[in-house]
Amino acid sequence: MHRTVPLLLCLLAAASAFGQLKTTHVPAVLEGKVAPHAGRPTLFINNQPHAPMLYALTHVYGGRWSWEEAPARNLKNFADIGFRLFQVDLYLEDIWYKDAPQLDIAKAQRQVRGVLDARPDAAVFIRLHLNAPFWWNEANREECTEYADGPVDQRTYGPPFNLEDGDTDRPLRASLASAKWRAAATEKLIEFCRGMSATPEGNAVVGLHLSGGIYGEWHYWGFIGHDPDTGPAMTAYFRNWLTSRYGTDAKLKAAWKTDRYTLATATVPDTTERKHTSDGIFRDASLERRVVDYFTCQQQAVADDIVHFSEVAKKNWPRPLIVGVFYGYYHLTFSRQASGGHLDIDKVLSCPSIDYLSAPQSYYGPSRKLGGPGHSRGIVESALLHGKLWLDEMDNGEFDQAFDGIRIRREANPDYVPVLRRSALHPLSRGIGLWYYDFGPRRTTGWWDVPEYLENIRQEKAFFDKYLTRPYQSEADVLVVYDMESFYHVKNGWTPVSDDVADKLIAEAYHGGFVFDNVFLSDLDRVNLDPYKVVVFTNTYHLSAADKALIQKKVARNGRHLVWNYMPGYADGGGLDVKHVSNVTGMALKRIDFAGKPTVNVGGEGMPEVSYAFNGPVSPLLAVADPKAVPLGKLAGTDHVVLARKAGKGHTSWYGTLPLHTPELLRSVMQAAGVHIYNDHTTDVTFSGSGLLWIHSVDGGSRTIRLKNGKTLQLNLAPKSTTLYDNQTGEKLL
Repeated sequence: MHRTVPLLLCLLAAASAFGQLKTTHVPAVLEGKVAPHAGRPTLFINNQPHAPMLYALTHVYGGRWSWEEAPARNLKNFADIGFRLFQVDLYLEDIWYKDAPQLDIAKAQRQVRGVLDARPDAAVFIRLHLNAPFWWNEANREECTEYADGPVDQRTYGPPFNLEDGDTDRPLRASLASAKWRAAATEKLIEFCRGMSATPEGNAVVGLHLSGGIYGEWHYWGFIGHDPDTGPAMTAYFRNWLTSRYGTDAKLKAAWKTDRYTLATATVPDTTERKHTSDGIFRDASLERRVVDYFTCQQQAVADDIVHFSEVAKKNWPRPLIVGVFYGYYHLTFSRQASGGHLDIDKVLSCPSIDYLSAPQSYYGPSRKLGGPGHSRGIVESALLHGKLWLDEMDNGEFDQAFDGIRIRREANPDYVPVLRRSALHPLSRGIGLWYYDFGPRRTTGWWDVPEYLENIRQEKAFFDKYLTRPYQSEADVLVVYDMESFYHVKNGWTPVSDDVADKLIAEAYHGGFVFDNVFLSDLDRVNLDPYKVVVFTNTYHLSAADKALIQKKVARNGRHLVWNYMPGYADGGGLDVKHVSNVTGMALKRIDFAGKPTVNVGGEGMPEVSYAFNGPVSPLLAVADPKAVPLGKLAGTDHVVLARKAGKGHTSWYGTLPLHTPELLRSVMQAAGVHIYNDHTTDVTFSGSGLLWIHSVDGGSRTIRLKNGKTLQLNLAPKSTTLYDNQTGEKLL
């Protein structure tokens, strides 16, 4: 028995050492901010600008703790190739224990200390997940999300599964409308800010990336395949929201056109109500206001959480701190934007406590793969208009591997190298930044733990460190406009046109040889339109009277070309009417019935002979019936004109009653409007910005590239390559 005493003493000493982390190196105190520099929002550390390139560990078990072998190696890999900015994940689940009086700040210190072991002068961002711990959810089930389409899952969460596993099912998670969760998370965020900032490791922390919802990306729980949130917390929130909006039962009943509900008895719509649309894919707000109200309420609840926590972090960190969030996703949101997208974008962009927005690069296959553009899921230029930095999450890692039953052999894949380069050049030439998010093969190694990949990243990092002082300037003469409000007025689910303008059209546009900027409709009044010869309106299905007046006054002038897709302005918040579309496009229109899968045949009037099809019947569907409009495309098997052009007062209107497609057609429209075409090869992706021009090519070969200054480059591109040039001199840079 006496031999157990030394053992107990050793265990107690070890526990004490973990609770009071021993610090060998005290880093200098760092301050972080985002401020304008050389024409773009830029990261500053202690008032010195830094290229916005970070390396981030993952949330995945076996790859997330900085002190473990594989993560420590990857941190050192990136430190050795010049990276100073790092991001690590940390969950309240990790440091907030049941019945514990305080957070385990020592574990947070240890997470940052692992980064400092790799680079002692590192500047660290902590991705802090504010989701309630699992034990809290079990103890507060009345505060948790419930689902209209089925019961909450009964599965067990946590180890050996990742903390985020199950987020897209019907998980037991605190409602994002729960006042009790928000109060508890606020208290713990304050405790974290004050406690961590007072530690030596806290000296190295320059930013907090505040996360919540699915995968920390502020999507509502289960939204991709399920229907949140019918729980008591959201129901109470919804009733309060309705009371603020309507004030009286009479006004609520008039808006909802039913006597079934009062402000005190209103419920969250069920799945049947949510799936119903009055007119094809469209929801008529005059008849379906109850569903529109709920989705609007849910979206505002999430945006309010984001703004609230950002303000709390700024207020309680004692030094200047960079605060960022995932928000503003438009591309690839699974056609479920109303129930889990980021529709209250204006509120988040207007928040002064938020310094940057971020999103992964698009998961849409043709955008992500070799030969695709690798663009962000967000609308970048809108963030820049608000003075926000945008950071892409580059999680398009290479995980091809050979496994012989004992070990994994990593070898560079030559097909991946041009993808890796494209995925860095796209954001950096756009005046924004990125981090490499290292999921890696789980519990084994890092995605980029290959000498060829690390050398590629090292070259890019060194190049953009040097180019940080070069003034940013957009080279675009095309502006693409997207709308979030319209998602309240269409089916919350897949339709034959739901991913066309969101993903397919844009992926094709990057192959058109021209350069375009992207903004939300709500930011159109902030844009200097002088550089743009063409404005493309994608999903602007809802246009208010103010929107239409702005477009007529500011956009439809100076000989500009306006390109309209599908049903612009069909909804105005009060009803659906084809006359709205006719007024917006300036063309006489008629409604047609077509039960099949539509195909558009284009040709004549300088347009290419191309066809494009849709994957199901489209309803509603219009045809151009205007003798003054020039017909450019017809619905296959009919004489119905579905693509036309018409001259208007001070502008030209192009209208596809079905969304426009193919790089060849888009390029021809741009050429007709006088847009600069750099590259005629529609298999390539060509982009120019920040004084740079890059070409991502699958097939390679001889190319004639026309620079804007009149210089012509005769190039011989290698197959499967991404090459960077100076867009003034044509000098090859990378």
